[in-house]
Amino acid sequence: MRFFSFIGLCLLPVLASAATLSDYQIIGSHNSYKRALPLSLLAQLQADSPRLAQQINYHHPALADQLSLGLRQLEIDVVNDPEGNQYDQPQMAERLSEQWLTAAERHALAQPGFKVLHIPHVDVLSHCVLFKECLSQLKNWSDSHPDHFPVMVMLNAKENQPAFISRPDPAPFTTQTYQSLDEEIRSVMQSKLVTPDDIRGEFNQLSEAVRRCGWPAIESLRGKFIFLFDANANQRALYANGHPSLRGRSMFASYPPESDEAAIMVRNDPTTGFTQIRQLIQQGFLVRTRADADFRATPAQMQEQFAHAQRSGAQFISTDFYPGSPQSLQTGHIVRFADGALVRANPSTH
Repeated sequence: MRFFSFIGLCLLPVLASAATLSDYQIIGSHNSYKRALPLSLLAQLQADSPRLAQQINYHHPALADQLSLGLRQLEIDVVNDPEGNQYDQPQMAERLSEQWLTAAERHALAQPGFKVLHIPHVDVLSHCVLFKECLSQLKNWSDSHPDHFPVMVMLNAKENQPAFISRPDPAPFTTQTYQSLDEEIRSVMQSKLVTPDDIRGEFNQLSEAVRRCGWPAIESLRGKFIFLFDANANQRALYANGHPSLRGRSMFASYPPESDEAAIMVRNDPTTGFTQIRQLIQQGFLVRTRADADFRATPAQMQEQFAHAQRSGAQFISTDFYPGSPQSLQTGHIVRFADGALVRANPSTH
């Protein structure tokens, strides 16, 4: 697939005034798949690890429900379980002599494949325990809403767990693992997937395409999904290995702006990173930041961080406090734009 706005090295001036993805700000959710902690686990963590308990005591409705609320940026955490049977009996559930998972979930988790959870053996309840199941939920919602605003899905590859867990460490992600992950995304999303190849077009470097041509018109992206790999340095190196400018890859990833693979960046703190975010969007990159990250923060501090996120011009702003979220209903703190919308024209690019 090639987007028409990139044909001929972006020599089609007819679209020069069309609104592109960079011309919007979008509110999304953080760890979107996450269900509430079991009350017994929350009590145990509050006694043993109160800071951890506070930081992970949040949850969200099902993915499709979030999309129906108007969110257009989601986040999914994935663990690699190539042999199976690593996550079907969570250690903390056994310590508390409880069964948190249904029989169907245990059966699914016993199979080899990519699993979705927050913290191995601790915070494990998800609206979709298999990555492929999460993808299918997104695809099914999209099929029912074919003209929807494009959705960006951020993905984290989990490779560690708390020191108080004695089970085997999560399996590492390898070059072959990433190939399998890419194939799973493509197999489910199919023509709904926007890839780095689509955006690079006829350019040699992905970053050059973004700097010179920007992003496709929104109308050409309706009904589609963009996946962003929020990777650490080692993960980024493996993901680009053999795939310069992410050729053949299913996901974008947060590479340094000077790299050929740069296109979408993650800058979590819009306060300390304000100037850098502004510079990145001026170069044509997309940026994802956070409206809130610390549950110890006061409502005023959270409002200040959201204000910085808006003024920075970052296109994607994730939160745990969108309208209708359990956290907003509990606290009264709501993250939304001034008119109540969750998608708006980006004041920094208009």
